[in-house]
Amino acid sequence: MERYIYFVVSQTGTRFSRLLRLFNHAEYNHVSLALDGSLDRLFSFGRQCLYFPLAAGFVREQPHSGVYCQYSDTRCAVYRVPVRAREFWNLHQSIRQFEQQEWRFRYNFAGLLAMQAGIPLHRRRHFVCSQFVAYVLEQSGMRLFDKDYSLVRPQDFMQIPDAELVYQGALNAYPSGRTPAPFYSSSWDRMYVI
Repeated sequence: MERYIYFVVSQTGTRFSRLLRLFNHAEYNHVSLALDGSLDRLFSFGRQCLYFPLAAGFVREQPHSGVYCQYSDTRCAVYRVPVRAREFWNLHQSIRQFEQQEWRFRYNFAGLLAMQAGIPLHRRRHFVCSQFVAYVLEQSGMRLFDKDYSLVRPQDFMQIPDAELVYQGALNAYPSGRTPAPFYSSSWDRMYVI
């Protein structure tokens, strides 16, 4: 049975995302990671307070709440990538560590500037969205990029060789009712690795 993880690259239209777009001219400026195709639970780094973007860090996102609800015209592209069972399990464990200590993690504003300049910058417990996703992938044994995780940008996830585009359009129009992969239980405490 083939296992997949999902990358959701998006453009919300917030002031901050529009500012990023001015600098990098990219179609999408945010990336989130999902462990199943339902996209009910997305993991990333971003604003933790809807109306104050400087309060930012590790976040669990849902397509129909928070920033995505406020900016209902959010555009996205959803990609899936096949992974081995051990990589999936390691990824789950890595994300779980972030969840258990989420209050320790902050948004890497300095890392945005370093990324723009092409300078790798590792700050303990500080990430931007793409750095976080690349970091947990790397920690899980998946080396999908030929550059330092701190230099990975959201658009790089669209260039992964095995990535398959499964949806593109409005995030709030993503077909709900997609069922999670059979190997994934909605309970974090029950994971099936074959």
